[in-house]
Amino acid sequence: MRIRYFAAAAQAAGTHEEHLDLDDLLAGTPDSDGEATLGHVLDLLSAREPVSAPVSGDLLVRRATSLGTVLLRCSFLVNGVSAQDRSRALKPTDELDVLPPFAGG
Repeated sequence: MRIRYFAAAAQAAGTHEEHLDLDDLLAGTPDSDGEATLGHVLDLLSAREPVSAPVSGDLLVRRATSLGTVLLRCSFLVNGVSAQDRSRALKPTDELDVLPPFAGG
């Protein structure tokens, strides 16, 4: 499956695109029932860089932007269609877009 990251998600992931083998994902997921879901993929991506706590330094307080932190605020498209249900089944030919909130006018 192809995963495309945009804006802050790309920065946190360190790439704009990657490919994920769903068979490999399922091999490490005992409760998968033989079917990869959006939740399985998001859990795997978040586990790479878990949600980070705020980092303090002298007078400056900043937030580390781990991929797990960014994913908490993202919307997702599967094959161009909004997908927020973590139980949505995925196929190896699917394309997942990871979209952080956008600002501007």
